[in-house]
Amino acid sequence: MDTLDNELNVQAETRQMQKLQMYQKLVLFTLMKFKWSIITVFIVTIIAGICLRVIQFSTSHRKYEGSVTCFYTPRASEEVKPLSINHVLGVFSRQQIFHQLVKELHLNEKQKSVLKQCIEVKLLRDHNDMFVITGTGDSDEYVRQLVNTFVAIGIRNYEEYRTAELRAFLNSRERRMVEIQNYHNSLIEKLHGLHRKYGIIHPKEEMETVKKIQGEQNAALSELNIKLKDARHRFKVAEKNYKVIPENVILHRARLLEYIRDLRKASREYEKAKLMFAERNPRYIESMSAYETLKSEFEAFKVKNNIVRFDENMLLGIDGIINRYNEAEVTLHQLEMSMKSLQAEIAMVREKEHKLQHMIPEHDSIEQLMGTAKKNVSLLLEELTRVRSNIAHVPNDIIVNERVVSTKAFPMFPVKVLALILIGGIFVCGLYATAIVTYDIICGKFSGIEEAVFHKDFFDTVGVIPHEKANFSDEQRKVINNEMFYRFLLKLKNTRTIFSCSLDGSFLSSVMFDELFTKAKRNTVLVRLIPEYDVERICSDMQKIGNFYYSDNGNAGVNYTEKSIQHNIEYMHGFSSGDGKGYGYGYGFVFFPVRSLSVLEPDEISALYNMVNELKKHYQLIRISREKPFDASCILVRQLHDICDATLLYIGKRQTPRSVLRRVLKLHDEAHKVYAILTGVTDVEKIISGDYI
Repeated sequence: MDTLDNELNVQAETRQMQKLQMYQKLVLFTLMKFKWSIITVFIVTIIAGICLRVIQFSTSHRKYEGSVTCFYTPRASEEVKPLSINHVLGVFSRQQIFHQLVKELHLNEKQKSVLKQCIEVKLLRDHNDMFVITGTGDSDEYVRQLVNTFVAIGIRNYEEYRTAELRAFLNSRERRMVEIQNYHNSLIEKLHGLHRKYGIIHPKEEMETVKKIQGEQNAALSELNIKLKDARHRFKVAEKNYKVIPENVILHRARLLEYIRDLRKASREYEKAKLMFAERNPRYIESMSAYETLKSEFEAFKVKNNIVRFDENMLLGIDGIINRYNEAEVTLHQLEMSMKSLQAEIAMVREKEHKLQHMIPEHDSIEQLMGTAKKNVSLLLEELTRVRSNIAHVPNDIIVNERVVSTKAFPMFPVKVLALILIGGIFVCGLYATAIVTYDIICGKFSGIEEAVFHKDFFDTVGVIPHEKANFSDEQRKVINNEMFYRFLLKLKNTRTIFSCSLDGSFLSSVMFDELFTKAKRNTVLVRLIPEYDVERICSDMQKIGNFYYSDNGNAGVNYTEKSIQHNIEYMHGFSSGDGKGYGYGYGFVFFPVRSLSVLEPDEISALYNMVNELKKHYQLIRISREKPFDASCILVRQLHDICDATLLYIGKRQTPRSVLRRVLKLHDEAHKVYAILTGVTDVEKIISGDYI
């Protein structure tokens, strides 16, 4: 697929190059044909340009020219930048300068009408600080006076314009400085009001102190939080131990301790008596009764004081537990009081910080605005000084280089004018050549043997048919025709099908070839395309074979030859057709009916192709033509060109439109040869000498 695409692209590029070459040669041929008229137009244009220059110079006011060079050296400033050199040139070109010039020089009406054309202000080439004032006039004295007066008026106008601009800027800067000073005073008053509102003079120093105090407070708060946490833990432990002992036990701990001691003493004595004495011994009874009595008193004491849950172990270290509880409670209370005091101090400092946070941005903003205002005032003072200096320097911005105006006289034919006349002649000549070439290519007609030479790369000229009024005898015409036919036969050695395209508006040439083929007894057949509605009129006496109608020189039918001419026809019955009849041998005719003589439809193309393949079995050469002359706009031309091996064009001198010939020649390619026969040729000497080949 890629190979096919590449080959198609190469073929398209080759065809485009061939078309371009065809147009190039045609343009060259047309230019050579009209060369003398083109040269004449060029000479006439040059003469007309010279005459116009003479008339223009005699009536022109540009006979003398004077110029003055001026330097533009303004003092640079950032506030009011100096005028650009183009702006200065614009000031020198103002209308009021010309009005003042008219009043001072007392010019007449003619001089007034051309005054603007007589003065030119332009920048000096390659110099951005120099410009030239050029004046023209009829006399040397008038030019000097004109230039000097214009320069003086222009400089005066520039000074007025520049001074007014600088003074306007100076006034605006002074007003601006007063506004900034008033604004600065209002900022000072606003700052004082801010101090009175918050009662703080130095907010930044106060903020630093607050931050320092807050740091110390945060450290103290962290330390106090640790101590308070430890105290709370100690208090919880002490409280837990304290709450384990009932309240009444704590209240009567001393009395309970005495009872416990007495009980233990009585219990030891009772145990001792139990070991030493009998039960009825008085000592035993006494110790037992003492113990029981003391025990009952202890129980009565507990009931009396509402001591329900009591264990003597509760009295172990009870004073230490109570002391630790009281100490932890006191310590916790002291730390909580310290925490409240510290939190109050933190709140006071935080309130002051909040006040400072509101004050400092406003205070800083006012101080920044005051600093900016002071800076702007100082900058404005410097600007005012520089602007006043620039105003004083304005008279020295423009300096005239020459004291005396340099003048010169204009020649009648300067190099520029001569070059312009020459360019005008070339342009008019080229325009004329373009017009005639375009007209000749679009609307012209084929001009004969000379033009055929330029197209030799596209078609091969095999002969000519002289015009009927050309000065030839019958014998000479016969020799020319026979030579043409002979050359044509030599070209057709390997050609089986040829498309005859008549572009000269007639069939005389094709009829002549029919006769020559018939006389030569060449095994050839002529295929004519005819419309379907003419089949009955043309082919009524002919034999129909498949899709076409056949007639040979021996049968009735249209032979395009005189009836008096008789030919010996040998029939070859070996080539049998479907109906049992054979094709003729020698010269035959085939008529192929189509729906339109402009384009073949797909089924007609297929039928014509099959018919041509069938005829190739019986004839050495098949010539295809149409019932009437071709129009190159017909698609049929392209279709028949593709079907046949070669194309034979009949081109008539002054009879074939060049546009028609050009469209046909675009079909030229390597696979399909194009031959041409020139008809209506009148160049007798060239025909006889054979220069047409």
